[in-house]
Amino acid sequence: MMIIRRLPTGLVRTNLTVSSCRMLRKRRFLHGSLATKIESSIESPSTPISGNEEQDQQSKFLEEYKIRTLLERPIYYYAEKELPKFSIERLYEQSHKLSPTFILQNAQETIEHLLTYNARRIKEFRNLPYLVVLNPSISESYSTYLQTMSSLLTASLNPPTTLAENETFAKTVLSEFIDAHADTLPSLSKGFNEVFDFISTDQITHFLDQHLKERISMRLIAHQHIQLTKALIGETPYEKGGKYNGVIKVLNIADVIKKNAELVNDILLLKYDQTVPIQIDTNLNPINYWSRQDPELMRPTEDELRHFPYIEYHLDYILTELFKNSFRSHIENKIEDPVQITISIATKPTSYLELRIRDKGKGIPPKVMNHIFDYSFTTWENNEGDSYKTLNVPPGLGGNVVAGMGYGLPLSKNYVEIFNDTLPDEDGIVTTKGSLSIQTYYGWGTDVYLKTVGQ
Repeated sequence: MMIIRRLPTGLVRTNLTVSSCRMLRKRRFLHGSLATKIESSIESPSTPISGNEEQDQQSKFLEEYKIRTLLERPIYYYAEKELPKFSIERLYEQSHKLSPTFILQNAQETIEHLLTYNARRIKEFRNLPYLVVLNPSISESYSTYLQTMSSLLTASLNPPTTLAENETFAKTVLSEFIDAHADTLPSLSKGFNEVFDFISTDQITHFLDQHLKERISMRLIAHQHIQLTKALIGETPYEKGGKYNGVIKVLNIADVIKKNAELVNDILLLKYDQTVPIQIDTNLNPINYWSRQDPELMRPTEDELRHFPYIEYHLDYILTELFKNSFRSHIENKIEDPVQITISIATKPTSYLELRIRDKGKGIPPKVMNHIFDYSFTTWENNEGDSYKTLNVPPGLGGNVVAGMGYGLPLSKNYVEIFNDTLPDEDGIVTTKGSLSIQTYYGWGTDVYLKTVGQ
């Protein structure tokens, strides 16, 4: 695939064929004359001058540019579309409705939603200052969105009509979409660090806030359809009318904590030749904490206090980033005590999970605390070159350094708050929503409070 970098409009080789052009024209994305010209350019490409490699390349470039214009109308069309906010209730609803008929309908809806999110991000890239988009790292990320736009448009012309086609769609188009957007943050981080002279901090913050939220939503929509497909074809447990056929599963929170603590300790072992112990406990009366009701006579079992339905890969990312900070503070300050993690699960009046991560790593200086959720703010200087690229991707996709890019906490906060806009208020009173907050006592230690919403 050829990518012409350094052009803010980005030229990519599309997968669009002559028949695709005609179908898009029928969908009124193109004026008839433009579609005809593009079809003609594909059917009767310009003949390059024999033996002249430069003119041959120029001819191919012009052909691709003609096809590239085909993307423009769909981009503007989808960028203006309204989307319903993606709620946790919607995830449960999709799981409940899962059937062979529903999965085919959901495939089309998934394509349409991803096209809309993708087009919005392309539009926002184009709204950045010209010199910013010329940055090679930012241009690389922008080109990724152009490539996936082309792939999704092709899928929209031939949506799955059978379970076999849907399985192929999930394992190819959606999996490739997730992979393409799995590691774009390092490029963005590097790019924005290089263009501070051409764009204000407020502009960067505004762009990244929306970019990261919509990136999380895009990946979640794709993951959900893949998991629903796996359940339907028997690769994962399936319960007709059940709540947990998709990405939401009932998790043993203690096991999730241990898994991610072990992952971070593996990183620390490579970096410092040390590990940090953890201690997990539970709130005494978590069932009644939020309702302020009197404690029940029958205390919940330890097993009941540790299980909560949520999206595991979201928790994996958040916990990994939080443990990197707290574990590193223990090692660098020679603290031998364990990091303490307290689990608190509430079911009344609404379902919530709250974790408190308490370390004794001497706390956070006030001047650092004021910028703790700023993008690209980091207290770590490791001189490891591009190794920072292994940071801030979900576990399993990298992570052999401890800190350095400055996106871990802000992105974790976006993960925690992803469903907040869809949570209803009760009688005009704002209910408790997902949050990530920090309390620190400089010279002693830090408490991090992670609260995620259930159903």
